[in-house]
Amino acid sequence: MAIVCSVAFTNCAAKKVKKAESAPAATPVVQQTEEDEMDRKIRELEKKNRIAELEHKAAIDQARRDRELAAIANEVSTYNVPCSESSYDDEDYFRDYGVGNVEGNNEQTARERASQAAKDMIKKRLGEYIQGMTDYYLESYSGSKSEKDAAGNRARTKLNGVVEGMLRNADKVCERIGADAKGNTKVYYAIQIPKKELNKKLMDVMSEDEKLRRDFNAEQMQKFMDERMQQMLEAKKAAGY
Repeated sequence: MAIVCSVAFTNCAAKKVKKAESAPAATPVVQQTEEDEMDRKIRELEKKNRIAELEHKAAIDQARRDRELAAIANEVSTYNVPCSESSYDDEDYFRDYGVGNVEGNNEQTARERASQAAKDMIKKRLGEYIQGMTDYYLESYSGSKSEKDAAGNRARTKLNGVVEGMLRNADKVCERIGADAKGNTKVYYAIQIPKKELNKKLMDVMSEDEKLRRDFNAEQMQKFMDERMQQMLEAKKAAGY
């Protein structure tokens, strides 16, 4: 029985030795781990290099865009629209300019459009002036609400009529004829109307109208008009034209 057990034990031990001998060595596992770590570091380095490359390219592109925008800004700041230099108000004149475009080479139509555009610009500014005159006149007007409303409408109509007449006879101070890239005609046109003449006619229409001269104080109105004219001149200068 002891022999059997001894043999059995020997066989058991032999099996254990055989099993131990058949177990994989630890060295290849460690080597594989090191290779994986190396691959990871290489990938991270490649990623960092790629990011740096993209950032460098983005910086170059941004610098190029900055130069292009600076060039455009410089071009805009130094570019003068034809006749715009002749459209500045001064103490004596209201001035403005317009642009007329037309397909083909019809200069007359382009000129008419440019002239009308310039007149519309002055008319818009003087519309506020006329409204201010009317409001100032109505402040001292005595009468019922309906009478006051009627007087206000009559004053605006008369005063705007004076402006329309002045614009019809406005002086041309500049005209430039050109063409766009497609060969279409483009006309630049600047006009002016004298301030003193305009104000005199505005005062005359108020003082000579039988219904409007009621409560009309010519001296106070003249003072108001002078102050408003100066404000308009300063506002246009502040706007850069």
